[in-house]
Amino acid sequence: MTTTYPDLSAEEAAAIIDHVNEDHPAELLLLARAFTPAPTPDAAAVTALYPDGLDLQVTHAAGQDTYRVPFTTTDVPPKGRLRATVAAAREQLNEQPRTREVRWTVQAVTSPGADLRRLTLHADPAPLSGWRPGYAARFRTPAGERTYTLRRVHPQAALVEVDVYLHGDTPGSVWAAGLQPGDPVEAILGRHETLPDLHGGAALLLGDETALPTLAALLEHWPDAPGPRVLIEVADPGGARYLDDVRLPPGTHLSWVPRAGPPGQALTRAAAALDTPVRAAWGALGSHAAREIRTLLRAAHGLDPARCRVVGYWQS
Repeated sequence: MTTTYPDLSAEEAAAIIDHVNEDHPAELLLLARAFTPAPTPDAAAVTALYPDGLDLQVTHAAGQDTYRVPFTTTDVPPKGRLRATVAAAREQLNEQPRTREVRWTVQAVTSPGADLRRLTLHADPAPLSGWRPGYAARFRTPAGERTYTLRRVHPQAALVEVDVYLHGDTPGSVWAAGLQPGDPVEAILGRHETLPDLHGGAALLLGDETALPTLAALLEHWPDAPGPRVLIEVADPGGARYLDDVRLPPGTHLSWVPRAGPPGQALTRAAAALDTPVRAAWGALGSHAAREIRTLLRAAHGLDPARCRVVGYWQS
């Protein structure tokens, strides 16, 4: 990973490159199809970031090549340049994302665990027919859009539960903490978490408080297969209350990891200390620790990216 971007440190550029490669493979494939001559692209990854574009390594039918892809605009921050270029690729290919804007109403506000706020929203169930663990929505807040996982969907009652971890006075936390029954909420639907095949045995789930909604949904919908190893880092021991109403699959081994030091540090140590093999892993936490754990697991257990998805749910 390299960059000659003057407004970004090497660490900031590496974080952007890592984020788009891990969390937006479909969008990068759009760039390859729209803006490179690669024959039948199968996958793409950013290898370098510049003020006016990026280098895109494309895997295709004839092998692998790297192409320079110019940004379609340069008068916005780096992430905005990427988003604008992806939007231009969609327009050129006439492939718009399957999204739907909805307007919901807060019905109830509760606390399912330490520093967690549960928003029960009255919702039209029609656009939620494809819900599965990891389904998320982008909510419009006064400080911009924020993405949160839908904890549960109740189509017959036309209700949705969204659990928000309150990170102090961050914009999303302030928005969620201020909502009251009767308040309207605007959201954009259509985001699904990319999950590896976790049901072939020796699966690992891990994360911090922000991952709890997805982790709980995964455990509730676990098939008839051996339960996973679960590592969850929490700052407050009361966070363990969150899974009180979740029936764990037989064979699940759950460990609550007390936070010690920077967020994710204790979880990284716990992941490094695993003494059993891992065949597939999914996790979510702060972006910096997510990169460390992902690298650690792939190296220690021989996991390719398709079998190891550890993503950043927030910037750390």
